[in-house]
Amino acid sequence: MASPGGRSLRLLLWLLLLPLPLGASSPSSAPSSAPSSERAHAALGVCGYRAWGLGSAAPESERPWPSRLSEEPLVLPRGSPGPSSHAVLTPGCGQVTAKILGGEAAEEAKWPWQVSLRINQKHVCGGSLITQQWVLTAGHCILSHLSYTVKMGDRSIHKENTSVVVPIRNVIVHPQLSVVGTIQKDLALLQLLYPVNFSMTIQPICIPQKTFQVEAGTTCWVTGWGRQEEYGSKLVAHILQEVDQDIIHHKRCNEMIQKAMTTNKTVVLEGMICGYKAAGKDSCQGDSGGPLVCKFQDTWVQVGIVSWGFGCGRRNVPGVYTDIASYAEWIVNVMNQAASLYSVVLLIPLLCLVLPLGILMAP
Repeated sequence: MASPGGRSLRLLLWLLLLPLPLGASSPSSAPSSAPSSERAHAALGVCGYRAWGLGSAAPESERPWPSRLSEEPLVLPRGSPGPSSHAVLTPGCGQVTAKILGGEAAEEAKWPWQVSLRINQKHVCGGSLITQQWVLTAGHCILSHLSYTVKMGDRSIHKENTSVVVPIRNVIVHPQLSVVGTIQKDLALLQLLYPVNFSMTIQPICIPQKTFQVEAGTTCWVTGWGRQEEYGSKLVAHILQEVDQDIIHHKRCNEMIQKAMTTNKTVVLEGMICGYKAAGKDSCQGDSGGPLVCKFQDTWVQVGIVSWGFGCGRRNVPGVYTDIASYAEWIVNVMNQAASLYSVVLLIPLLCLVLPLGILMAP
C-alpha cells in the first residue's frame, strides 16, 4: 500500500505537468515568432487607412503573436436577438447610476465601463470593463515587452479624483488577429492583477450573445479620449468624449468605404460592424479599443470595439468596429480557462505544505 506521502507526491507531480490551457502572452513574455510582413504597421497607413490606436508607444517589431487556443470554445445560451440576448458575465452589467470627432464631453459616471489602456502612465488606447477582473480592447493596441495598466473610474485622462489604476496580469490577443491589409479579428482580453470594486464610476458593460444582431439604423454611442481632429496636433482629449453613431448595414458599409478608397476589394468582412452619423462625427486615433454601446430598454450592451477607418470623420465614410457577438464564445472561453488555471495555481502551494506532513506520517 502506498504511503500518504507517496500519494501526495504523485498528485503534486500530476498537477505540475498539466498543460497550460491559454495561448496567452503576458507583458513580460517574449513575442512568438511571426512573419515580418505581418508585423509591419506600414500597411495600415496607406491612403489614409489606419488603425485607431496612437501607434507610437513602441517599435512595430514588438507586437505579440500568441499561440492559438487549443480548446473548443464554450457554447453560450442561445436566444432570439432582443433586449435580453446578452451574456450576463456580471449581474447588473450595463447599468448607469449616476472629444471624439464632433463629440461632446461626457458627464461624470455616464460611461462607467470605459477604461484607458496605458503605458508608462500615458494613454494609448481605450477599453471596456466586462467583469471585476477583465477588460476588453482592440488586438492591434497590444505591444509586447511592455507593462500595461488600466485607469478607470474618472472621465479625466490625467486626473485621478475618483479613478483607480490597476496593473495588467495577463494579455490574451485573439490568435487570428491580422493587421495585413484589412484588420481582422481585432480584439484582446486583459486580465487585471486584482479585481476592482464596483462603484458609481466603475461598472461593467454587458456583452452580447453569439446570436445577437443590431438592426441597421439603431443609434449607439462610442466613447474615448482620442484625437478630436484627423490631422490635429493634439493626440488625446483631456475629458472623455462621446458621440452617437447609427448602425450601417454590412453591405452598405462596404460599398461606402469601397467608394471612398476607390477599390473593388471587399474591406468590411465577417466579424465587423459599422457606424456612421454625419461628417465630423467619428472615432479616431487614440479611441481604438473603446466600446460602441447601444441601449436596449434599461440595459447598455457593448456591440463593438473601435477598430479601424478610412481617415476620421470623413463624409459618407463609416467607422468600422469589431463585432463582439461574433467573438462572444471566444471571450467567455478565455475567461473560463483562466479561472480554471488560477484554481490549480492556488492549489499547488497548499500541496507543497501537505507533502511534508504526508512524508512525516509515512511508516
